[in-house]
Amino acid sequence: MIFSMTGYGSGEYRLNKTLYKIELRSLNSKSLDINFKIPNSLKPLENQLRIQLNELVRGKVDVQINEETNDLSEENKSSVLNISLMHQYHEQLKQFTEDAKIEGADLLRSILTLPNVIKDTNEANDMEAILSALSSALKNAILQLKDFRAKEGLSLEKDIEDNLENISLSLMQISEHEPSRISRIKEKFDKEIQQLKKEYDVDSGRLEMEMIFYIEKLDINEEKVRLASHIDYFKEILTDTSTIEKGKKLGFLSQEIGREINTIGSKANHAEIQKSVVLMKNELEKIKEQINNVL
Repeated sequence: MIFSMTGYGSGEYRLNKTLYKIELRSLNSKSLDINFKIPNSLKPLENQLRIQLNELVRGKVDVQINEETNDLSEENKSSVLNISLMHQYHEQLKQFTEDAKIEGADLLRSILTLPNVIKDTNEANDMEAILSALSSALKNAILQLKDFRAKEGLSLEKDIEDNLENISLSLMQISEHEPSRISRIKEKFDKEIQQLKKEYDVDSGRLEMEMIFYIEKLDINEEKVRLASHIDYFKEILTDTSTIEKGKKLGFLSQEIGREINTIGSKANHAEIQKSVVLMKNELEKIKEQINNVL
């Protein structure tokens, strides 16, 4: 089976009075491109979480992490200031007011309203415990996203199989027209040979050899055999369970299929065969569009 690069997954984990929520959204990309949107207080944990996401292999993955803390009763509430974060906010706000030429700005009041400046001491979760909580939430989100990718992959696989079947049917139609095509080419060449013999003193043996050679160059049997072989191999890759990442291999194989179709079209010299070639090209373009989203 194949997997889509498109997917969504979410997970959450409660640690003491804080609920950590993670959402993953994935789109197609040539490589694994991870973008975090994470609270400043959790920034130090980003690299460890990023490593955990490497199992997604490919795709543009947007990671949204939120933390929600339950309100405490006044008698049990105890808070502390996040001094290091306040310094960071102060430097940025000071620079902004200078650049914007704002005078008399109450920086302290502004800083106290910013996220994570005041922290509840009853929520004294250490970073190791928080990382463990986030890893658990992320694990669930990844499982959901993989399940989403698998379901999307089934839909992609069905569409691609239908497209391949249409190409195979067009290839069969080409084979049906092949006898009349060869007969028409030979008949045309026979007439031209007879005309040349009437008008010029030619070496009949040499001329016939040249004509036979030319007819052989117009033969499309090899291209038909290779095209059928490529289609079979394509189907084999689709159903292969030994590997997950198949998009790049299928992309290369689709190029080979296109090469054989184009060669048949250039050699055809037959209206009905050309129609079949156009139909095959149309189905192949649909396959290429689908492959762009295959893991």
